[in-house]
Amino acid sequence: HEITQINPATNSKHIQEMPTDAFGDISFAGLGPKVAKYVRVSADTPPCVIYQLMTQHWGLDVPNLLISVTGGAKNFNMMPRLKNIFRRGLVKVAQTTGAWIITGGSHAGVMKQVGEAVRDFSMSSSCKEGEIVTIGIATWGTVYNRGSLICPMIPAGLS
Repeated sequence: HEITQINPATNSKHIQEMPTDAFGDISFAGLGPKVAKYVRVSADTPPCVIYQLMTQHWGLDVPNLLISVTGGAKNFNMMPRLKNIFRRGLVKVAQTTGAWIITGGSHAGVMKQVGEAVRDFSMSSSCKEGEIVTIGIATWGTVYNRGSLICPMIPAGLS
């Protein structure tokens, strides 16, 4: 197999940056009326801009802790007792510390376990107190049904 390297100088002529057309609210099946926010950003977007969006515009509380859960996206079987300990521990730490949980945003592997743990907690919790912030950072090409997340741009003067 041949390995092709991409030269950033050459690659830049194949990339056109423009304001995002993919942002808004999203509902996940099985979560009832709970709504999440999403935005498509460039890989070059400064983290401070994304942080400002999440805290100042979306109203997320400033985190006291960041929990990054990484791992392969392959499905794996976790023993029920271990799965239960992992889920309860993750939810308890996130809830009691005001942490943000950050994952790769897919519905596979350990990221699926995180999503299911937070979903189960959200379904059993009726109050906003102790709500768990979970952030999935996925590459645009891996997002299922991504075309439905694109908002048509409103021509200037019509908004």
